[in-house]
Amino acid sequence: MKKNLLNKQAAASIISRVEKLTVNQKALWGNMNAVEMLAHCNSCNKQILEEGRGKDKTTVKQYLLRILALYIAPGFKKGLASEPVHITKGKVDASQFDLQKKEFIRLIEKFPLNTKELTLTHPAFGNISTRQWGIAAFKHMDHHLRQFAL
Repeated sequence: MKKNLLNKQAAASIISRVEKLTVNQKALWGNMNAVEMLAHCNSCNKQILEEGRGKDKTTVKQYLLRILALYIAPGFKKGLASEPVHITKGKVDASQFDLQKKEFIRLIEKFPLNTKELTLTHPAFGNISTRQWGIAAFKHMDHHLRQFAL
């Protein structure tokens, strides 16, 4: 079974990893620093948990990418572009680290407590189920924690 951020143990494992993150920790790849990464993840997770979008039509390409990314590939590919709204490079000061880290933990704790359907249309995967959002969110957080050797 795939790790799913809607599962309490999976969420706890992400939290225990991020608790080890320090403000000056260097990334193994990419161009975000630690606080920018936290702000990026927070922006994405807020959108997942708080926004709903109309049900756009899912393309065959999105469906196939969803199967590959969520169920076959071990992790997300390095260097994928983010939606412009979630780009945080140069937009967050290091002094925000503790605040962003606390917000990251608060949002991760909300996933297993979620009782509503997550209806946001994923930009790459199209319309996905709440369960699939949990898998995608876990893989996304895992990707960025591995980026910082956590």
